[in-house]
Amino acid sequence: MSHHRAAPRPAPGAAPWRPDRREFLTASAAALGSLALAGCTSLDNRPRIPADFRFGLVTDVHYGDAPPKNTRYFGESIAKLREAVDRFDNAHVWFLAELGDLLMDASPDVSEARLLGLLNTIEREIRSFDGPTYHVLGNHDLDNLSKAQVLSCLTNTGIIPGRSYYSFPTGGVRFLVLDAEFLADGRSYDHGNYDYRDINVPPPELEWLRFELGATSGPVIVFIHQRLDGDGNVQVVNRAEVRAILENSGRVLAVFQGHDHKGAYSFINGIHYYTLKALVEGSGAEHNAYAIVDVSADLDLTVTGYRRAVSMTLPYRAAGVVTAGPAAD
Repeated sequence: MSHHRAAPRPAPGAAPWRPDRREFLTASAAALGSLALAGCTSLDNRPRIPADFRFGLVTDVHYGDAPPKNTRYFGESIAKLREAVDRFDNAHVWFLAELGDLLMDASPDVSEARLLGLLNTIEREIRSFDGPTYHVLGNHDLDNLSKAQVLSCLTNTGIIPGRSYYSFPTGGVRFLVLDAEFLADGRSYDHGNYDYRDINVPPPELEWLRFELGATSGPVIVFIHQRLDGDGNVQVVNRAEVRAILENSGRVLAVFQGHDHKGAYSFINGIHYYTLKALVEGSGAEHNAYAIVDVSADLDLTVTGYRRAVSMTLPYRAAGVVTAGPAAD
């Protein structure tokens, strides 16, 4: 399947849900205020890509065959994902990216065979999308499986099998997919051997990240499961080090994240951090959440959120802009 799809059309039926007034005004004021404080490159001097394109995002599908757990309705995720895939196909997005936790929260007594069966079932729904697909590993994907087992079931188009972090080009932008499913000592999450608060991008991956950013001449967008912004137990422990690498490159437009089911947004040192709400939360189609991101030729990003997902405009910012601080989540 080629990466070059038909020219994007306006996405039908934009999400009826929007951030509440306080959240939206706080996020907007922080981003716009940064421009007044630091200035930005003029439109005429900014880099450009050949043409507009768009991609689709889902995260925290948590598909499974278990009863609901609090607000997580595992069995309904397949229908929610099907709606998202249909929307992406109708909107002619160029690729679909899944940001981690494709599988339900699994207790230790759930067998490998059962989880692999569930993983193959939900991956078939993703593969029904008419275009390239890419995955980020999430912590719950590894509750009772290894990374090798999970990756063997997933299709990352054009990527060497078995890679948990990788890059791919689309439309003049390089996309970097990170894997933060490592303990502080560098061991991979494996068969539930992890602490959800011990989230790290290890030194070899940091070196790879520096290399990729140094070898790239164009703009970059990053995908990761856990958050690189904010403070709490849903954030990557060494996030400041990762952010510094991204900032020093001067090439990163935005980071798209999952894991924090309520969603969030920050703007830090010239980079947008958009956390997509979880697809699994709540019962019924109205509690779905997914998004389409339009990338303009002059590198403005527009997130159109569907159902509960937040719609936001993420304007291009020049590298090196120092903000007044991240927006409130």
